[in-house]
Amino acid sequence: MSDSFWIHRLTQLQQLLADCPTDLMSRSELARLLEELGQYEEACSHWTAVLAADANNLKAREGMSRCRTRTGRSLQSGI
Repeated sequence: MSDSFWIHRLTQLQQLLADCPTDLMSRSELARLLEELGQYEEACSHWTAVLAADANNLKAREGMSRCRTRTGRSLQSGI
């Protein structure tokens, strides 16, 4: 997909979250998109927000693990 698609989708998701910060599906999609763009620290912050609302969210736990692996952060450093 083109860069313009990713930028457009990123903007859409950020607007959705500005309107409804508790939208876990949009926040999860944004986190995953940020991972794909190599922005692991920012993705990790969104995964953390998802886990704060739903501690058993498997997608968020997996995403957090991927981000921590990519950034070299310990999996033991808390959620």
